[in-house]
Amino acid sequence: MVSKTRAQRITDFIADLPSNVRTSVESAWRGRERGLAIVAGVFLASLVITTVLAYGNGLSQTFLQTTLEGDVFDAKVEQQASPPVPGVSSENSTFTNDSALMVEVCEELSQRSEIADCSFVFGRQAIRTEGNFNNIEAFTAGYLAMESVTSENPVLENETFDFPEADANGPPLFTKRMVRLLGPGAFDGALADRHDAQMLNDIPWPSHQDMIDNRSVILPASLAGPLGVQVNDTIDSLQFSYVIETVAGAESIDDRDCEGYVERTRGGVEHCRLYVVVDNLNVSGIYEDWAFANPTFGFNPIFMAWSMLDNGTVTTLMDSDHGYLGVAVDRSLVPTSSTADAEDWISILRQSVMYEDGPGNNQKSYGAGIELFWFDTISGSILFIEIFLGLIQTFDYILMIPIIILSVAILVYGLILSLEQRRREIAIHRTIGGSASQLQSMVLREVFAMSFVAWLLGYILAIQTVGIVLSAVGFMSFEPLEFPINVKLGTISLLVTAFATIGAALLFGRGRTKEFLELEIDEGVRKVPTKKKQRTGLQILMFSIGILAVVESRIEDTTGERGLIENFFVDGLLGLFGPFLLWIGGALILGRIAAFGPRFFSILFGWTPLLKDIRRGLKGGGSSESIGRLATIMVLTLSIVTLAAVQGATGTLVDDRTAESQTGSVMSVQFDEPMNQTQVNAIFESNINNLGLDVDPIRSTAVNALTVTTIDGSLSSEAWVVLDGHEDVLLWTQQSIPGDDISQVVTGWSEGGFTAGAEIAFSLRLPGAGEGSNDEFEPKFDEDSGEVEVVRFISNSQRLNISTPDLEEFTSVEALGPIFAEYNWKANLSHLDLSGQDMSDRELQRTNFTSSILIGTDLSDSNLRKSVFFYTSLVGANLSGADLTDSILITPDFGFGNPLEGANLSGADMTGMFGMANLSGVDITDAICPDGTFANVTGCATGLSPIPPSQVMEILQSDIEISIEQSEYTTELNYLGQHEYLPGQSSADAEGTIIIGESAYRTLSGLASNATINATEWYIWVGKGTMLLADINEDDLTSLRFAIEANDSVTGVSDLSSNRELVERNGGLIFGTPGLLSLQFVVAALGSVASAFVFLSLVLSQRKREMAILQAIGASPNQVMRLVLFEILAIVISSMALGLVLGAGVAQSFNGFFSIFGFIFQIFGGASTVIDRELVWPWFDLAIVSVAVLSAVLVALTTTTFRALRSDLAVVLKGE
Repeated sequence: MVSKTRAQRITDFIADLPSNVRTSVESAWRGRERGLAIVAGVFLASLVITTVLAYGNGLSQTFLQTTLEGDVFDAKVEQQASPPVPGVSSENSTFTNDSALMVEVCEELSQRSEIADCSFVFGRQAIRTEGNFNNIEAFTAGYLAMESVTSENPVLENETFDFPEADANGPPLFTKRMVRLLGPGAFDGALADRHDAQMLNDIPWPSHQDMIDNRSVILPASLAGPLGVQVNDTIDSLQFSYVIETVAGAESIDDRDCEGYVERTRGGVEHCRLYVVVDNLNVSGIYEDWAFANPTFGFNPIFMAWSMLDNGTVTTLMDSDHGYLGVAVDRSLVPTSSTADAEDWISILRQSVMYEDGPGNNQKSYGAGIELFWFDTISGSILFIEIFLGLIQTFDYILMIPIIILSVAILVYGLILSLEQRRREIAIHRTIGGSASQLQSMVLREVFAMSFVAWLLGYILAIQTVGIVLSAVGFMSFEPLEFPINVKLGTISLLVTAFATIGAALLFGRGRTKEFLELEIDEGVRKVPTKKKQRTGLQILMFSIGILAVVESRIEDTTGERGLIENFFVDGLLGLFGPFLLWIGGALILGRIAAFGPRFFSILFGWTPLLKDIRRGLKGGGSSESIGRLATIMVLTLSIVTLAAVQGATGTLVDDRTAESQTGSVMSVQFDEPMNQTQVNAIFESNINNLGLDVDPIRSTAVNALTVTTIDGSLSSEAWVVLDGHEDVLLWTQQSIPGDDISQVVTGWSEGGFTAGAEIAFSLRLPGAGEGSNDEFEPKFDEDSGEVEVVRFISNSQRLNISTPDLEEFTSVEALGPIFAEYNWKANLSHLDLSGQDMSDRELQRTNFTSSILIGTDLSDSNLRKSVFFYTSLVGANLSGADLTDSILITPDFGFGNPLEGANLSGADMTGMFGMANLSGVDITDAICPDGTFANVTGCATGLSPIPPSQVMEILQSDIEISIEQSEYTTELNYLGQHEYLPGQSSADAEGTIIIGESAYRTLSGLASNATINATEWYIWVGKGTMLLADINEDDLTSLRFAIEANDSVTGVSDLSSNRELVERNGGLIFGTPGLLSLQFVVAALGSVASAFVFLSLVLSQRKREMAILQAIGASPNQVMRLVLFEILAIVISSMALGLVLGAGVAQSFNGFFSIFGFIFQIFGGASTVIDRELVWPWFDLAIVSVAVLSAVLVALTTTTFRALRSDLAVVLKGE
């Protein structure tokens, strides 16, 4: 025989390819029953592996699009040249300190299609180097720092503007709040739209002219809220500072050489700062803070327009290098298919802005020769994305190891079953002259045809599935993504999936076929089984180590102790590898045990009428090798189903609890001034009625705070106060409190008990405090059990006492005569009859209306600040919209009728109005009451102010006694145990605080039992029955939030639905991980059903001869049916039960692994309270899968067995 050359063989292969493809497809179709096993295995493997690879691509797209929304500016474009240094020639410098030229450059850049908008801005100094925070310039560039203000608001005036939050959420660059001076371009176009999206209370982002005319300043809500600043508040002067000198490292600035002051950052950088003062400002807006992201521009600055500054100050800021161009790119043009594509696009744009086209990379000039440096913030954010993505994908790839192994195991098992069907066929072909190469080629072509189709289907489905995986907001819970996802896998990824599936099938098929060809022909014809020796010792060792990991994890979860393994490194290795060893070793061991299911069940039910007549025909245990493999596959699949369901449901619960702990209740509201419960409830009830919401009456509570000290003065701590009834408002969990009975702890607080954070408990040496403490502390909640640990606390309070004359004496003519004689009047309209006069919209401040008749007089919209109405008749007077701040109204009713009857005070501002008057029957709609509350809410129930206004107090100084009373209150509190957190408060802060009840608070603060408690932050429960409004209708809760935010006294609102959305995307299981667990659950469930249906059909087809023999020796079809059903069901049920048990163990051992990564993700996601993972067991989901598997088994068993029983016995016994 003449051997062919390689070229001839290739030519023959190409020539035979069409016929080979046709015959392989026909062969696969004829043997489609056995081919289903290969298709099922390859399909699942392709689906899983492709999804894992595509998931990373989709994740990067989601991250990138989210990051693009993090700031208004996308690039910081600086002058390439530095400002001139005194004494150094700047003849060839391209630097300019002319702001007008920079505005022109900005307009020129805006003409580019890639740039949506541009504004010349004063803020952080130039960086002028590529990269982010791997160079010193990124740290040394100074910023405009907020220093101080003078204002009528004493809280604002005393504010230091320190900004520790910036240090906590970024590199150590900023010590104070930032100021950003915006140019004209920031008040129109894309930049204005981006700013406007953050504005609160339906107040739009102003125009540039409005900023100048109103001398506007715009504050972040995180600053305005706590300081009680409202829109239209005035600021007499605002002082900020700029940087004139910076040193870093070993160098330092001598304080004596700096005309202003030296700022020293935690990063070792020193700035010499000088001050700038801006006068007569008006707060024209408050914006919602952006999340802390890229620190290039600074975080949540105070906005002003630099056009309000004088030319000298603008030039000084230019010379100090604080000017730059804030550029907004057209984000719709940025490729989001991958971070690499986005970086390439930004790089090309940067290159075209900085350099001329053509060779040489010559610097491009703008305007009067100005050269630019493009500092890109998107690329910096992408660097962070890639770091974070690497962490997430590491976690998720580890998470997907079990399902990948399962898919490969199903693939191998399917190939074994399918190829076993070909053993006899291959032997027969050999007897009629078939060569080894021809037979191997025949088998592999069939395997390739089926594998290719299965791989392609799995690949296509996986690409379509990635969007669903990423849209998961909980286990088996999905919501549409905000951004479109277009997943693209490269050639390498395509080849990886193909090789891992089709390649694996061909390699295994080739090896298996080679084994068949090496058998003797009679062994192949007779189907003589070949068994490999099992490595039982290794399997038991793996299983034992896995069980140790479960025990270790359980001890650590339930007791908080280190567990059995003291060594940290060994314990870490056990936590990492233990779950996998348990899963693999357990599946192999338990699969072999499950194969003995028929023996076990025959012992239990063998003497029942169901099995009595077929007991002898039942196999002793172990069954065939195929059945044993099926048992192992079932154990594997059910264990993964359990793992995915348990960890998925647990992750969803963690996310829910994280949102609840951050919000505190259904809603939390921050007011600009302390309010009482009645006022808060009235605001909410009014808005709920206006919206027509069908909910129960709301419940509200606040968490106040005071400082307490132990009796010996050794420890001072903040005490959080939970008011009576808080348990019906705050969303408590067992994790947050000591013990497992929330009602007991609530009762303990109300009866004078306290709980302590871990730090305080350790400092006080309280029982059970400290890691490794062996003290078992059971607090005394009743008379029969528990221990008593009492701690004495002291609280010091200072109270300002102002003693004034008695109000009735003070309002007499004799008492007021001397005061009015000294009063600084601007107009005297006393003792006049001004009835029916039109005096609207007039400047009448400090006017004396004593004993005048103002019946029916129109004083609407007039300025009546500090005016006096003493014994004045105001019947039917129109004071709507009037400014009555600090005025005096003394119009007592002497039995002749109310002097205010029919008066209209709607919309009037009566803040600080002092005196004596009957406001009943007076129209006070939309008015501001003397105590500063809203008439629509409180009805001005407290009446006029009992304290005279400042202008009267100054006159009465000799008659007023002012003293500071310092009081000390002591109480004994019963220790109830350690708390973890308080809903609505940070768990980090909770470690250093104690929690007390309302009764203890009143004792420690000297409040009477009936005294009203006021607070600026309140928590509100809104719902129906036991259901939260967030669970009933999220849209209704959102509408209520918007309505509350529109209230002028509200500075911040948080609701449970919004927090859930944030946590679902950024919480403990982040960006698609719940989707991966859901995918695991679905794929494993499909795998178990496929194993039960497809593989079982093949297994039973192999047993046709056995069933025929049973019939031949006298067994009836009914007996054969019962025998097969019982044997297979016994194995399947045993496998399922053992698989569920194994999955529970794996879920427990994996819990530490999930907790570590979940903790990291919660911290990255900004969760202030980290929730422990307490395993949840979703029995309903597991029951559904179990029922589906059993149904598939019954269908496969009955179908295949009936078909076998209908076969011709002679043909089957003869050898088919």
